[in-house]
Amino acid sequence: MMILCLRSLCFPVLAGFRFINLELLIFQVCWLNKVSGLVINEFLVIFLYVAIIIGTAGSGKTALTHALSLYLEEKGEDFCILNLDPGVKDDSLPYTPDINVRDFVRVEDVMSYYDLGPNGAFIASMDLVLNHVEDLREQINDFSPDILLIDTPGQMEIFAYRPTGSILLNRLLDFPDIRKALVFIFDPFLCQVSPGTLLSTLLLAESVYWRFELPMVHVLSKIDLFESEIIDEIINLAKNPSKILVSEETFAIKHTEKSPLISTLLEKDEILRKELIPASSITGDGIFDIYSNLLNAWSETG
Repeated sequence: MMILCLRSLCFPVLAGFRFINLELLIFQVCWLNKVSGLVINEFLVIFLYVAIIIGTAGSGKTALTHALSLYLEEKGEDFCILNLDPGVKDDSLPYTPDINVRDFVRVEDVMSYYDLGPNGAFIASMDLVLNHVEDLREQINDFSPDILLIDTPGQMEIFAYRPTGSILLNRLLDFPDIRKALVFIFDPFLCQVSPGTLLSTLLLAESVYWRFELPMVHVLSKIDLFESEIIDEIINLAKNPSKILVSEETFAIKHTEKSPLISTLLEKDEILRKELIPASSITGDGIFDIYSNLLNAWSETG
């Protein structure tokens, strides 16, 4: 009979002990109960836990991926990072990706070979990545991590809304048992401009949720760059999104009567009303809260 030693990584928020690994394996584990001296048999399921970092261009996806990796490293967790952006320059990454889509497809090579402009080359590159899904899956298998952080492309609309994005994730993460969650990043530079830009970002997060239909964690990035009053105002409006429509009189007059559906969504939709976690990839503020919320999000997919 196989004896599986308890590993340090377990999730207290989940029922019992959950061990994290790549494939779905059910082990009959025996260990000696130190109190009673009895041998206890348990069936433990082994999962791969995946965090998919997504957000608008420049919102801080890569920086947050790096900050999360530093936190996981400090905790001694077994994780790896997958860079899924074929356009990012390797020397611009703050981390060294364990798995790098640019080993197979590079936007600059696609531009040169097919004589395309930057946008066309990026679209073509994402389509070409599908030809290398098995290569990427093989590398995930080789690393066999407990946690996989996926740093998604900077041009979110190409990844999130074209068919390639969902097809890629579905094929890439088609393992027997897996726990997946999205981390959607709110850029305070956009959210602070006006009630309309915050509303647009909330609705953008909502659309991404329905595109992938995965549990989602909302993060307000770059809080170290703003006065606390601005961050508090954004968080308070996000906590009570129905107040967005009346936060400025001109905005309320212009939009409330014309957008009854928006008003209803802001009052009742659970995705729009999710907690917005303030965080800084520079100072590390909020990273623990992001991870705690990820644990809860992963448990929702069980």
